[in-house]
Amino acid sequence: MRFTSRRFASLSSDAHHGDDRIITGVCYDSRTVEKGWLYVAIRGSRVDGHDYVVKAVERGASAVLVDKAHEEWACRCLLGRGVAVISADDPAAAVSRYASLSVLDNRGFTGIAVTGSCGKTTTKEMLASILSTRYRVAKTPGNLNSTLGLPLSVLSMDEDAEYGVFEMGVDHVGEMDMMTRVIQPEIAIITNIGISHLENFGTREAIAREKGRIFLPQTQGFILADNDMKDYLATMSPGIRTVSCPFTDIRMVGLEGIAMNLGSRRFVIPAVGMHNVQDASLACAVARYIGLDDEEIIEGLSTFKPLFGRSRVVHHGGLTVIEDCYNATLDSVNDAISTLSSLDWSAEKLIVLGDMKELGSASKDAHRKVGQSLCKAECDHIFLYGEEMEEAYRVLYDNGRRDVVYTERFDVLASSFRRTASSGDLVLLKGSRAMAMERLFDTLKEVG
Repeated sequence: MRFTSRRFASLSSDAHHGDDRIITGVCYDSRTVEKGWLYVAIRGSRVDGHDYVVKAVERGASAVLVDKAHEEWACRCLLGRGVAVISADDPAAAVSRYASLSVLDNRGFTGIAVTGSCGKTTTKEMLASILSTRYRVAKTPGNLNSTLGLPLSVLSMDEDAEYGVFEMGVDHVGEMDMMTRVIQPEIAIITNIGISHLENFGTREAIAREKGRIFLPQTQGFILADNDMKDYLATMSPGIRTVSCPFTDIRMVGLEGIAMNLGSRRFVIPAVGMHNVQDASLACAVARYIGLDDEEIIEGLSTFKPLFGRSRVVHHGGLTVIEDCYNATLDSVNDAISTLSSLDWSAEKLIVLGDMKELGSASKDAHRKVGQSLCKAECDHIFLYGEEMEEAYRVLYDNGRRDVVYTERFDVLASSFRRTASSGDLVLLKGSRAMAMERLFDTLKEVG
């Protein structure tokens, strides 16, 4: 979307200083600023965005949004540089408010929202790929699915979009209501209810209750028929459809993806791991509800491209890597282990796992269950990283499996992996976002 700094200030903020400026994008990170963008300074737990206001302007920002405490300072530093200075008590809330009003002013699209404990991004990408075969589609860029990221997703939309597919990720009570104030979806998907963020919510019922608030009175909801929380979710909204798998003869075809039939047509989804079938089933059900035919669904799923950290197959140095390091839940880790075990590979297979975070009281049991899955894994070496992975290591040790390295230090993980891996090996790299497992990429590239 394209708007002016004065319009933004008049609808969402407290004050505007300087000339009216055209804004063509919005961001919170000074490193991603492009010419003509609005830079929003946010105070985080570790970094204060106000420290990077000048750098954002040097990179081309045409306007900055600061909190009231920094208003005078920003005006003094920037007004002579042709930059608009906007101030608000809460800059993040101001962006959210403007995004919501922009949707109300320009609602020429159908809004689709996706939430769940895992699979949100893949389902979003699959559905957007299908819809793009017929319509102009906007979607959440990457993983901008938080209360901070969703408004940026909305403001990045092309104004001629016919459908908008947005992720809504929540990890605290009250966040879903904040998101549905920005975008009120006509269609909503819950992929699953797992134990991610159990540390914050306490129970799976509380997780389901928060995610279930995505279903507004006007929303047509979709959940999987085998979702064990479907009866609980049904009490929250009468407009929920249960989805069964529409595909037949489903088989992994190595690292090429998953082969399956839809009707009489056979095709391949370029995604590794059988969990992707559930995401594809949801995307297919919504596409059929909208009115797309099976040929369009097949085309969209066949051309779907996994994003970073979501079962994407990449090559680093002489290694082939299943890069699945954006998130980790018990189900997704077990599925990834099973997938690697099922693959025929001429060289060695290595599993590198980091902690599954935010599981609260369920953490020890979940990591033990990962250990149990690893005991049966068909692989040559296992690397476990993080304090909580000690539970998995204990299970492996007690069961006599000795092809295991366990450490809480990343430098030890990297050096142990470097000594073990050889060119031609296949590597599964998985862990929660907080573990930043992609830091191992530099080490992977050294194996040639």
